[in-house]
Amino acid sequence: MDPVYPTLTAAVEELDPLLIETLSGFAIETHEDAHRILFRFAFFGPSLEHAGMIDQCPDKHCLLDRDARLEDEIHLLDTTRLLGTLHAVKLPPCAPGNGTDAPTWVVRTHAGSTAERIVWLNSIA
Repeated sequence: MDPVYPTLTAAVEELDPLLIETLSGFAIETHEDAHRILFRFAFFGPSLEHAGMIDQCPDKHCLLDRDARLEDEIHLLDTTRLLGTLHAVKLPPCAPGNGTDAPTWVVRTHAGSTAERIVWLNSIA
């Protein structure tokens, strides 16, 4: 069972520090009982299955309390600058990239400018 967090910031802060540094973006889907967060990372490491190969860090999932107001949660996380400047887009239900019957938020980290994104990418290379 995925853990349930009261706030988006709490969910991010619970990640390993290396994962926080390499978090490239996330999506939030609304479901009946909770919001489901999918974290995606720009971290690559040695494959445990194939010697000499490199794998991307697997996505992580967690749940956010259903009563959380997503736009407010994203804004509060943005103000912490924990993930740099955030760029958030709300996809309407059943839009391309949103296979649900509810809006889905897609959030890119370190997205204030091209320069911010490049500096961040260079910091994790």
